[in-house]
Amino acid sequence: MTKSIRWWQATCILFAMNFPLGASANVIGTDMQNFNATTSGLDFVTVHSSETLRPGIINLGLFFNYAVNTLPYFDSLNTQSRTNFNDTVLGADLNAGIGLMRNWDVGVSFPQILTQSVRDQNGPRGEFVQTGSAEVRLNTKYRLLGDDSGGVAAIASIGLNRIENNPWVGTGGGPTINLEMAADTTIDRIALGANVGYRIRNPGTPIAFSQVQPLKDQIIASGAVSYHVPAWNTKFIGEVFGSFPSQQTTSNSDRTLSSMEALLGAKHDLTQNLALHAGGGAGIIKGVASPDWRVYTGLNYTFGPLWGANELNDQAGASGSHLVKIIPPEPAPQVERFRTQHIHFAFDSDEMLGTYAAVLAELVEHLGKGFKQLVIEGHTDSIGSVAYNDRLSLQRANAIKAYLLKKYKIEPQRIATIGYGPRRPVGDNGNYQGRQRNRRVEFEIKR
Repeated sequence: MTKSIRWWQATCILFAMNFPLGASANVIGTDMQNFNATTSGLDFVTVHSSETLRPGIINLGLFFNYAVNTLPYFDSLNTQSRTNFNDTVLGADLNAGIGLMRNWDVGVSFPQILTQSVRDQNGPRGEFVQTGSAEVRLNTKYRLLGDDSGGVAAIASIGLNRIENNPWVGTGGGPTINLEMAADTTIDRIALGANVGYRIRNPGTPIAFSQVQPLKDQIIASGAVSYHVPAWNTKFIGEVFGSFPSQQTTSNSDRTLSSMEALLGAKHDLTQNLALHAGGGAGIIKGVASPDWRVYTGLNYTFGPLWGANELNDQAGASGSHLVKIIPPEPAPQVERFRTQHIHFAFDSDEMLGTYAAVLAELVEHLGKGFKQLVIEGHTDSIGSVAYNDRLSLQRANAIKAYLLKKYKIEPQRIATIGYGPRRPVGDNGNYQGRQRNRRVEFEIKR
């Protein structure tokens, strides 16, 4: 028995942490590590929505996860319980995601085991021999249909195990491949999401004297709900995720091969680019790597687009166009609407920057067909108070009016301005790229 204990201490595994495969939501990874922040940083925590990063937008994430009672035991001597914290593992996950084309993004994750502690040293158990790199995970997502309010996407991911002598992988085990579908919808401020998929494992040869066999294929599933409070710049998020074996394997562990866990947390937007995550959870089924308790925190920093700025618009304009024509559900006769996100302003200012001259030249070309009135609408995201955004959006609309009066000598009485602030979003104010789309100008031309 002593020899067996030493072998498990020396060779067993990456089981305490939360690092599933990069882009697949939830219980992913060579060792069924159950917590996995998405590489896109959109919408939920580990559960995917159908939304992808837009072209040229990059998300960087760093998450820390502290899990209590996740290590497997192989006899009845272990002292794990909801009230007895016997073993703990702290891990970190460094993520990066980038939008390549409309409806298509990719990502990569680099999970690390930072520290572990085990109070009860009795009995055979699984344990990390040393800290360090645990896995490399790659993922890709393609949205098949839908928009920011909901849709359906296909997700594929692959995990490369970096834990040596891992009995749940086996000697010479291949990569873990995950194929999933994600669906979501938004009802006012409430977002609902679900993922379901199949994990293809490539088990290696069982390790000598191991009390388990390498894991085989699994079914994976998860669900999520979030509620956005714009006044607090915060989303409250609840998730449930699990995995279930499609093929049985032998295991003498105290844990089942099925696993299920629940999380409750919040995502707070500190700035337009930086979001803070924090929350906790618990295992519902005492499965492989399911903790009695879990707490997590993380940061997502998103920026761009580095290219593809036109893709921020809902519809593609004419080639080279800075304005996108909006066709309302019931168009009024002799009224045209245009939207642009190519007029930029200095921070906390109505000073126009960038390519505004070309945008407004294109607008004046449309006005040359004859018009009775031009209405300039300013719109903002939800960061900051409503009163502040109302004032800023009106100031920016007035700055455009002043430019048109000075540059093109349009009669003042033919131009009206209004600031809607954050009241008419076209994107999700709960993530970076949605807020970016909401910071816009719209024009209504009455013929």
